[in-house]
Amino acid sequence: MGLLDGRVVVVSGAGPGLGRETAAAALREGGSIVLGDLEPARAEAIRAELDPSGEHSLAGPLDITSEERCQALVAAADARFGRIDGLVHVAAFDTAVGGLLEGGFEDWDRCAEVNVKGTLRMTRAAVPLLRVRGGSIVMISSVAAFRPRLEVLRFAYGASKGALFTAARYLARELGPLGIRINTIAPGWKWGPVLEQWVREEAVRRSLSLDEMLAWMHADVALRQLASDADIANSVVFFLSDLSSRVTGQCLVVDGGGYLG
Repeated sequence: MGLLDGRVVVVSGAGPGLGRETAAAALREGGSIVLGDLEPARAEAIRAELDPSGEHSLAGPLDITSEERCQALVAAADARFGRIDGLVHVAAFDTAVGGLLEGGFEDWDRCAEVNVKGTLRMTRAAVPLLRVRGGSIVMISSVAAFRPRLEVLRFAYGASKGALFTAARYLARELGPLGIRINTIAPGWKWGPVLEQWVREEAVRRSLSLDEMLAWMHADVALRQLASDADIANSVVFFLSDLSSRVTGQCLVVDGGGYLG
């Protein structure tokens, strides 16, 4: 028996990396998955890779800045599986780098529109199905919300992820009486395709070898090993499952001990 037997989990932002690993973990634990992504062909390719028969999966277009697109994915999940038990918010705008004194506020607007308002749009669209049997929502925040790093300054992105943490606490109160739990996970650097590309580019920019760049990153975490996308996905499964049936409004940092505040 799996931890998610018979449950249907919607994943927003189902591209390579955490989205894919979350979908894989949900399938491994007996669940069915609904994958939404700005690039539907990419979501479909991941779906076909993870569940070739298509018996336990569905993929479709999703733009969380559009209320209609959010509702359409929920409707597709309802038509196919007749239920939603879990919602995992992976979709985000995460390329904003810099501080207050650099550039304009375009990145702030984009981070707010996607990371905060987009997440709330998708949440509101899913609530009618989640409340039928009770369900679990997992928001992906970031250690960037709690630990400013001058060497990698991500002011707008970190602030938006901090807003998600606050939103989750309010929503835990609002949605709790409907039987819906909501929690956040705050990864630090998480090893996967996205971070690997950044590390290679940053190593070149700093005139470091790849090994030197990784050694610098590993030295920053207590366990001397970065968490992977799969590690984060395992924590998502915990929040989706009955193992956390009395946990709501909480934030779990999964970063190998980089943030110990």
